[in-house]
Amino acid sequence: MTGDLLHKLDLAARHAAPGAVTLILVLVGVTPTQLPYYSAIAPLLPLASVYYWGVHRPDLMPMWLIFLVGLLHDALTDSPIGLHAAILLLCQWVLLRQRRFLAGRPFAVLWLGYAVLAAAVTLVEWIGVSLYDVAVVPPRPLLIRLVLTIAIFPPLAWLFIQVHRGFLRAAD
Repeated sequence: MTGDLLHKLDLAARHAAPGAVTLILVLVGVTPTQLPYYSAIAPLLPLASVYYWGVHRPDLMPMWLIFLVGLLHDALTDSPIGLHAAILLLCQWVLLRQRRFLAGRPFAVLWLGYAVLAAAVTLVEWIGVSLYDVAVVPPRPLLIRLVLTIAIFPPLAWLFIQVHRGFLRAAD
């Protein structure tokens, strides 16, 4: 009986790995640095996680978890509450519809898809923040953020692949 319980706990912990990694990325992304203006151009790290897991294992990133990750990101970054929750949920919805096209493709195709999604997210962020502030927000910091968000995807994808292989393959 205890062996069965331990197996179930192990399986639950392994399946929690994508969510845990995503939450860690939120915290890493909002960690204060000595770089001036970093918070305005910091890459949107949770987007990479939602994208990767949305393509490869959407069952491990439920909508409620994505919503909570977005709310946490908003609260920690002083963004309008609900903006990133809505954006990340919309991304997951799009990924669920495009999964058949993206799954099993070469990395370059995945990265291109991520770049397109990141550009759309940046546009929605710009519109959302401009509406919230009732002023047109300068787009330059968001464009720098977009470049950094796209550039950070390959090392993050490597991390996700290691988590996928190390934790999840052994659980399946």
